[in-house]
Amino acid sequence: MNPLGIYIHIPYCLHKCGYCDFNSHPESREESEIYVSALLSEIKHYAHKLGRLTVPTVFFGGGTPTLLPPASLDKILGNIKLNFHLNEDCEISIEANPATIKQETLKQIRSSGFNRISIGVQSFDLDELKLLERVHDIEEIHSTVDRARLAGFDNLSLDLMSGLPGQLPEKWHSHLQQALDKKPEHISAYGLTIEPATSFFKLQERGLLTLPPEETQLEMFQVTIDTLQSAGYEQYEISNFSRPGFECKHNLNYWDNGEYLGLGAGASSYLDGERFKNINLPSRYIREVQVKGSAVESTEKLEPMHAMGETIMLGLRRLKGIPIEEFEKRFQVSFKNVYGKVIDPLLNEGLITFNQNQMALSRKGLFIADSVILKFLA
Repeated sequence: MNPLGIYIHIPYCLHKCGYCDFNSHPESREESEIYVSALLSEIKHYAHKLGRLTVPTVFFGGGTPTLLPPASLDKILGNIKLNFHLNEDCEISIEANPATIKQETLKQIRSSGFNRISIGVQSFDLDELKLLERVHDIEEIHSTVDRARLAGFDNLSLDLMSGLPGQLPEKWHSHLQQALDKKPEHISAYGLTIEPATSFFKLQERGLLTLPPEETQLEMFQVTIDTLQSAGYEQYEISNFSRPGFECKHNLNYWDNGEYLGLGAGASSYLDGERFKNINLPSRYIREVQVKGSAVESTEKLEPMHAMGETIMLGLRRLKGIPIEEFEKRFQVSFKNVYGKVIDPLLNEGLITFNQNQMALSRKGLFIADSVILKFLA
C-alpha cells in the first residue's frame, strides 16, 4: 500500500458560523472525553487492519481541535505515533481558532509534536468578523499568531475569506497586506461560497444576503494572486499560496488523489480505490466504535471513469495541473482518446493550457474552475 495521509476530525466548536457546512457540533466537555477514547479505539482498529504503514502527514481538523485539552491532543497524536510509522519529516498540522487557544496550550501542543498550525483568521475587519459570526476579535488574531511563534511554530498558515457581502477589492487588499505583515509561511485565501444547509443559504434565499457581483469577485481573485506573488508567495493551488517549500503536504496528497485515512465523526477515507465515510453525529460515532471498533456509514468503490474524473477534478486545482503520462500509466488509457472532445473547446476558449505534457487551468480557467472541471465529469 502507498504512503498514507491521516486526518483526525474533532467535531466540537464554540459556535457554528453562518457559512460553515463542516461536521461541527456544540462543545461538550463530558462527551468529548468519551470521544477521545473512541478515537483511540478507532486508531488501533485501523492499525491492526492496515498494518504499520508509512505516514508523511497528519492533520487535526474540525470543528476546533484546540478546544480539546492539550493532554487529549497529545494522547491522540501519541497513539498515532505508536500505531503507524510517521516519517522523520512528517507534517503534523492542527487547525486553531484565535479565540480559543492560550500560550500554554500552544507550548504544550508544539512539544507534543505538532509542527504546523493553521489559524482561521478570515478577516481583519470587526464588522466582517461579526457578519461571519466569528467569535474572535482583531487583537486576538495578532496575539494568537505572536503566541504561536513564541511557542516555536515555524510553519504557520493563515486562512482568509474574500467575496463577503459589501466587500470591495480595496478592503480585501488591506486584509492581504495585514496577513503578510504577520509573515506566515502559508496563506489560504478562499472566496466565500454559500453552501446548502447553512444559515447563510437561508438568508440568501430570503434576499437578506447578497454576494458581490461576479466581476468584483474576479477582481478580488486577481488582487489575491498579484499581491501574494509580489510578496514572494507561490500559488500552488487555486486558493493556496506558500513560501517555497511550505506547501501543505496534507492537501497536496489529497489533490494528487493519494490515499488517506479519516478518523473521527464524519471523517472520509480513500483506500485501495474505495471511498468510505464515518457517521456524522459524535454520540452515534462513539457508540459504533465502542461496539465495532469503527463507525463507517457508507462505502463506494470507484469505477474507472469515476476515478479518472475525480483525479482530474482534484488535479486541476493544482497550478501545475495533471501530468498526462502519469495519468495514462495509472489508468492504462489514452488521455486524448478519452477526453479529446472535451479538451479542444477548452483550449480554444483559453481555459486550459498544455505545457510539457501537463494539462493545467489558465488564470482565466482558475476563476471558473468548477465549471471547467464539470466538462470532464459529464
